[in-house]
Amino acid sequence: VIANGFIALQPRFPFNQHVFAGANSFMLKLIKNNKTSLGVDVEDGRFDSTIQATEANLMLNSVEMTVSFDSAASDTGFFRVHLQNKVGHKFPSGYPSRRAVLQFVVVDAIGDTIFKSGTFTPDARVVGENPAYETHHDFISNSDIPQIYEIVMGDVNSNFTSLLERAAVLLKDNRLPPLGFTTQHNVYDTVQISADALADPDFNKAGITEGTGSDEVHYHVPMQSVNGAIKVYARLFYQSVPPKWLDEMFTLSSAEIDTFRTMYQAADKQPLKMLEDSLSINITGESKILLSQYIQVFPTVTIDGRLTAKAARGTHVLNIQMFDVSGRLVLELNPQSGTEEITFNFNGRPGTYLIRIQTDQGMWNGKILKRN
Repeated sequence: VIANGFIALQPRFPFNQHVFAGANSFMLKLIKNNKTSLGVDVEDGRFDSTIQATEANLMLNSVEMTVSFDSAASDTGFFRVHLQNKVGHKFPSGYPSRRAVLQFVVVDAIGDTIFKSGTFTPDARVVGENPAYETHHDFISNSDIPQIYEIVMGDVNSNFTSLLERAAVLLKDNRLPPLGFTTQHNVYDTVQISADALADPDFNKAGITEGTGSDEVHYHVPMQSVNGAIKVYARLFYQSVPPKWLDEMFTLSSAEIDTFRTMYQAADKQPLKMLEDSLSINITGESKILLSQYIQVFPTVTIDGRLTAKAARGTHVLNIQMFDVSGRLVLELNPQSGTEEITFNFNGRPGTYLIRIQTDQGMWNGKILKRN
C-alpha cells in the first residue's frame, strides 16, 4: 500500500518499482557530505544509489553526440560536432544554473595540443568564457572560445544576473530543444530560443524545416604546420552549480549564504563528463591539396564583392552561407537544383569572411577577404 491516508486499500501485486533521477548529482553529493550539520538522516548507501542513477541518466538518456571531419584546406581543418536531444524537454532543464559545456580538442601524434575549446580551470570555470555571458556559436575558429548550452537571465538593465529576484529579461537560451519543437508552438512565448541561436542555420533546423532537436557546431582548426596523424576529441560536460553562478550571491552575507559558501568551497566542483567521441585522421600535404580542389571559390580577395563558386564536374551546389568572424550569418543562397557554378554579389564590410558550401557530395569550407 503506497497511498497516503488510505491504508485500508488492498495492496497491489505485482507492482513496479521506479527510479526518479534528475541531473543534479552535485547537490546530492554536497548534501551527503554535510548531512550531519544539515540534519539529514539518510544512509550513505541511499545517496550513492541515487547519485549513480542520476549520473547514468545524464550519460545514457539525455544527448547523443558525434564528431566528424568535413574537409581540409591548405591552412585549416574543418570539423563538425552533432548534438541530438533525446529527452522530451529542453536540455539542460530545471533551475537556470544548469548548463552543458561542449569541449573540442585536437592533438598531434606526440600529444601536443593543436586546438582546444571548452576547457576548464582548476576551480571549474570555463576558459575564455565571456564575463557577461557567452553567446551561442555556430562555428568556432579560435581556441578558448567555448560553446555553452544554457539559459541566461538579465536584470532590468539587461545585465547578467544569477539571482531569480532580479531576473527581468532573457539574454540567452540556446538549450537543445526537444524533437518536434518549433517557434510556432502554442507556448513558444514562455520557452523562446534566443536570437543568437535562432540565427544559427542548423540549430533545431534542417534547411528551413524546424524541429530537429539538434545542433551542429563547426570548428575551423588552423593547420598550417600540421602534417601527419592527429586525434580529435569532443566531450560534453554538465555543470549543475558552476562557480560563475554563485559569484553574485557570494557578494552577499547571511547565515544561510555563509553556511552554503563553506560547503561549496569544500566540494568537488569538477564538471561531470556526459559524453565523449573521437576520431583519428592523417593529414598530409597531398590530402590538403586534393581536398582544396573539391570546390573552388574565386577570387579569394574581392573589392566589389563579386564571387564565383564552382564545383567539380558532376557535383552540384545546394547551399552557400557566409559568416563574419563573430559567427553571424551574413549571406545565404540556395541555388537551383543541378547548379555546378554560381556567381553572386556579396555586400559585406571589409574584412575576413568564412564561406560554407553544401554540395550533394558533402560540405566545403573556405575564407574570403574583402578589401576597400
